[in-house]
Amino acid sequence: MGVYIKLKKSDFENKVLLVGLPGMGRVGYVTANYLVEKLGGTLVGEVYSIYFPSHLEVDDRGLCTLFTGRIYDIKKALVFTADAQPQSPEGQNLLSKKVVESLVKRGVKLVVAAAAYVVPTVDQTRRVYVVGTDQKTVEMFTSIGALKLRGGTISGMNGVIIGWSKYFGIPGVVLLGETWAPLVEVDEVDFRAAKHIIELLAKFLGISIGVEELDKYAAHVEQRVVAAMAKMMGRKEETEKVGYRDREVM
Repeated sequence: MGVYIKLKKSDFENKVLLVGLPGMGRVGYVTANYLVEKLGGTLVGEVYSIYFPSHLEVDDRGLCTLFTGRIYDIKKALVFTADAQPQSPEGQNLLSKKVVESLVKRGVKLVVAAAAYVVPTVDQTRRVYVVGTDQKTVEMFTSIGALKLRGGTISGMNGVIIGWSKYFGIPGVVLLGETWAPLVEVDEVDFRAAKHIIELLAKFLGISIGVEELDKYAAHVEQRVVAAMAKMMGRKEETEKVGYRDREVM
C-alpha cells in the first residue's frame, strides 16, 4: 500500500524505538544518526515508500538506491531514520503507521522521537521539552530533566509517529530541543539542540556517549550565522542583537 518494510529480525521484544528524520534544524536526524554512529548500530531493516522523494541516490562508486528509511539496532534500542520525510501529510501518516505497526508486532514497547522546538533567542544551555501519549511516560522524562510542553502543534513525522504509537497501544513521547530560529531560516543544522536531546536519551537508556564533537560543530555553525547576521544588520560583534545571548560561542 505504498510502504514496504524489510526486516532482518523477527523479534524486538521490549525494545524502545528512537525516531529521528530530517526536519527543522535537522535536530531529529542528527540525534538518530549520531547514536547509530557512536554506538555501532547494526542495520536490521529497510523501509521503502512511494511517498519518499522520487530521486535516485548515487554514491562515489557509481552505485544507486532509492530514498529509503533505515532501522538500526543499537542494543539498548532501535533507531529509525531516513534521509528525507515523505512529501505529503498522507505519506507521513501512512509511513508512520506502517513502521509502528510492524515493530509493535515484533515487541517494541515505546516510541521516542526527537524534534525541534524553534525559538527566537537561545543560549548554550538548551532546554528539552517533552510531550507524550500518557502522563506516566511524560513524567519518566521530566524526572531526568525534560520540561513539559504545554500546548501547541508538532508537525511532520517526528511528531505524528507518536500519535500512531498511541493508536497501536504503546506509549510514545516527542523530545523537542530548543532550536535557534536563524539557523532554521538559513537551513543550517542545530547541533547544539541535538546534543541536549542525546544527553537526555543517554540518561534514559543508561548509557555513556561522548558529545564533545557536537559542541565543535555547533560553534562553527553558530559563529558563521552570527557573523552573517551581524554583517547584514551592520553591527559587528553585537551578537545579543541577533538573538544569541553568549558572546563567546564555545
